[in-house]
Amino acid sequence: MKKLSILLVVFLFAVALTACSAKEKEFSGAGITVTLDESFVEKEVVQAPLYLESFDYIFTGLRESSSELIGYGIGNLEDYIDAVLSNNNHESSTVETMTDDDNNVLYYYAYYTATVEDMEFAYMLVTMQGESHYYTMNFGCLESNLDDSKDQFFTWAESITVD
Repeated sequence: MKKLSILLVVFLFAVALTACSAKEKEFSGAGITVTLDESFVEKEVVQAPLYLESFDYIFTGLRESSSELIGYGIGNLEDYIDAVLSNNNHESSTVETMTDDDNNVLYYYAYYTATVEDMEFAYMLVTMQGESHYYTMNFGCLESNLDDSKDQFFTWAESITVD
């Protein structure tokens, strides 16, 4: 009887934990579609046409016309992420590449930190190229939570599609 009670408690605890996890939810805007979870809500902000926020994370997304950026010497996705980092004073960030099985570039990414209202935040910058636009997306969290959040950021980044 004691073993049955313990098994029942363990089972109920497992069910409770499963029920607490947020379900996936798809968001779209600015030519970007991303699957996050239902804890995110969309908000209107000046800084980004797609701004999503949860208690622990933010996601921002915007796009820029690739034909307009050629005049600034930006001819490919690598040039674009370098320009984004430079324009935001994060030139020292290391740029990494995510590729598919055929070695095609899926996206470039980099990590950086910023202070907002006396709090340190960390971001994973993701850039992608669509048919006629470059896309800048950021996953953000408290800097102290970045290492624990990286796997989640990559999972979410894999879900992103752009026009």
